[in-house]
Amino acid sequence: MKKNILVFSMAYLIGAMNPANSIDYMEQYGKADLLITNFWEGPSYNNQDDTFVTYRIEPSLYVEQGAIDSFIQPRVRVGNSGAGRVDLKEAHISYSLNNVDFRIGSLIEFWGKTETYNPSDIVNSADYTSGLASPDKLGAPAFKASSEFYDGYVSFFIFPFFIENVYPGLSSRQRLGTLVNNDRANFSNGGSKNDNSYALRFEGYYEDIDYGFSYFDGISREPYFLLGSDSRLLPEYSSIKQIGVDIQYLVDDISFKTEIVHRTGQRNANGIMDDYNAGVLGVEKNRYGVLGSQYDLVLLGEISTDSRGNNSHTIFQRDLTVGGSLLLNDIDDSEFSLFLTQDLSYSSGTTRLSYSTRLNDAFTIEAILNLYSNLDQDPSQLPLAKDSSANVTFNYNW
Repeated sequence: MKKNILVFSMAYLIGAMNPANSIDYMEQYGKADLLITNFWEGPSYNNQDDTFVTYRIEPSLYVEQGAIDSFIQPRVRVGNSGAGRVDLKEAHISYSLNNVDFRIGSLIEFWGKTETYNPSDIVNSADYTSGLASPDKLGAPAFKASSEFYDGYVSFFIFPFFIENVYPGLSSRQRLGTLVNNDRANFSNGGSKNDNSYALRFEGYYEDIDYGFSYFDGISREPYFLLGSDSRLLPEYSSIKQIGVDIQYLVDDISFKTEIVHRTGQRNANGIMDDYNAGVLGVEKNRYGVLGSQYDLVLLGEISTDSRGNNSHTIFQRDLTVGGSLLLNDIDDSEFSLFLTQDLSYSSGTTRLSYSTRLNDAFTIEAILNLYSNLDQDPSQLPLAKDSSANVTFNYNW
């Protein structure tokens, strides 16, 4: 039944985009990236490479046919990091009936307000093949119904089956010391890959407050790892329930942000089912025309916490991030950013320095420097201790 829903969705999508049907509007666009990454420290594990070149292309097609809108965005990635992948990032149809908007197919959703960590964001699984610090979202097969509700917008989701995460290969950097089996997975707490998952989200604005409330009942996107019989790690996904709230409050040029969740059914770092609360609190301030110049400065500070402390299954058990972005406000949208993150439990830290600018109407370039310090003191980040890196991305949009 569940797989029939996906088959029906894709068949409907293909039928809706049939050239024989009348097309009211069609737009084709996309982007292509060339990403070059270098790790200058010797690797932590055997067979890891130091330099990676990755090509990514994401063409998109949007079609309006009467009351039906169709969108398809395949994703192709090749490179020397074992990160090759071809999938449908998004592919869905949308239509409205009696003031209710319906969408069915493969969806990408983002829930949250903060910059460093989004515990509310729970819909999509992750593709980690470019590294544990560089995840891409995988499309989630879903049925979504949305409608205006009071002063906001309410959405109901059904996910007919679960898409597993994908993890780095042998030659990759930013991976675990023991490889993860991408072909098998276990499920616990009554969960199954073919279980329906459900979600409900209510979001909107009230004066200077941007709010979101969410509920999720289904398979966690964050597994616990067991050692399999083939000496690879076997991901174990559990059935969870999560209630979340995310709020942004604007006061003049200052923005206060928070995300708070309560989750049940999740295994902690020790493999024990441990209900918990987690949250992020942040403040962002805009300073326009710094020192009388045309430049704008955006300053950010965020702190995260987890009621399980060092037993958290995430790396955000007690972390502080400060930094900012300098917007040059030139014709090329040039921007510098610097962010420092300190783990307050283990004294480990990361520094991220970036610069981006537009080369012309079609090409942009972004350079990023990631520096890690004392990660060997942090059990959850120990595998990345020697993975400081520099990368350059050339992006072409059409």
